Amino acid sequence: MPIVPTGTFIPPVPLQFEWDEQETLRYFYYIPAQLHDRLLALTHNACFALTLGCANWILERLEPFGFEIEVCNYVDAAWAEMTVEWYCERVTRARDEWRGPVKGPIASAMSVLYDAMDGKDHNPVQADRTVWMHNLARHVIEPLQPFDLWFESTLVRLEENHSSKVEGEPETDIFADEFFPGKSVSPEALDPGFPYHPGEANRQLTQFVERLRRNGNPFVIDDQERAL
Repeated sequence: MPIVPTGTFIPPVPLQFEWDEQETLRYFYYIPAQLHDRLLALTHNACFALTLGCANWILERLEPFGFEIEVCNYVDAAWAEMTVEWYCERVTRARDEWRGPVKGPIASAMSVLYDAMDGKDHNPVQADRTVWMHNLARHVIEPLQPFDLWFESTLVRLEENHSSKVEGEPETDIFADEFFPGKSVSPEALDPGFPYHPGEANRQLTQFVERLRRNGNPFVIDDQERAL
């Protein structure tokens, strides 16, 4: 599913954004209140899907400058976290291997993604992770207008189809051990040019993840592999 429109970063704009390895948090670790309020109204799964979408934009922006394909495979595999039968394997890489203006932002994006996966059902403010990934994307992406247009149109779509109010999510108890994640959201939801019907999302999501598995994505695992 082409989340980033073909040709958006052709020819690629040289990397001109600031990147200080000692101060990486300041590029994304803050909360714009207006955006945060909108995201808080979404289900956890909707926020998680939007986080994955922003990660795709970051990878697409940096792809011309070189990094391992396994990063793209990992972001794809993270969709498995919204299914019943499949999971995304947790992996770690030494931070020293991921420095500089290409691998540094990718390492930060993966850190946000890990946090989003680990807290998807157990953290009442999944929206924070989406904001952080959005902030990071806006820091590294140029030209910025295509991303901003995509993000706003996708957010509106999710507000219309996967808000807590629309789905009838029970009121959140911040002291609960787990939180209702919401209904499935498929990658199709992140393509504004693709007709999206939330009633088909669970089937589309399962088909997407199972296709990854058949095609050899090493990070999509099942219950037995997860227990090892």
